[in-house]
Amino acid sequence: MEIQGSDQIGSFKADHAGLSRKGKLPDAIHEMEKQMIEKAMVRSGGNQRLASEILGITERMLGYRLKHYGLKF
Repeated sequence: MEIQGSDQIGSFKADHAGLSRKGKLPDAIHEMEKQMIEKAMVRSGGNQRLASEILGITERMLGYRLKHYGLKF
């Protein structure tokens, strides 16, 4: 990715390599987090305690994230 400074202070022009404007970093992070949670839940056979250990987060945080993303296992 090429980033070039412009003549305005604090402004940059970025080559997005074909990414749409919807491809924002927070959206990508949320999607990655959701996928990691899904994989951990499958790997743990639906056991939230084990999945939380795999992910390195608390069981409570995993429960919150499952509800947040609407995931049911």
